[in-house]
Amino acid sequence: MEKPADCVLWSWILLLTVTALPLTAAVAVLLPYLPLAWRGWLWVVWGGVFVGIACVYLPLRRRNMCFSLTEDCVEVTSGVVFVTTRRIRYEAVRQVTLLQGPIERRCHTAFLLVSGTGGYLLVEGIDLAQAERWCHRLYPR
Repeated sequence: MEKPADCVLWSWILLLTVTALPLTAAVAVLLPYLPLAWRGWLWVVWGGVFVGIACVYLPLRRRNMCFSLTEDCVEVTSGVVFVTTRRIRYEAVRQVTLLQGPIERRCHTAFLLVSGTGGYLLVEGIDLAQAERWCHRLYPR
């Protein structure tokens, strides 16, 4: 079983930060309308949620995530509280899609979406060269 690249964690934290900026501005706009006693608690809760997601949830998510190609199937394990393993047999694969955003292009990683008759699997943080090899191996004949 292989793990996602290290830069995946940093890309998730960057995405969380970019997403949190407009929400923080919205909270700041609402502050004058809240009672004075609530203002400090609101910032403490808001900061706690951000730090909890960035420092606990995302590292646990990356630590529990792994993927592999076995003799007969593609296997992805993920989860934070409940770790699950999903598999798609090679015969069931109908489509393989390689996805790259700007952060993935910079880190030379990709997302690999494997669709099959039983559902789909998303392989996150796979090395780009490895993802291309997997695409050629999994592509339906």
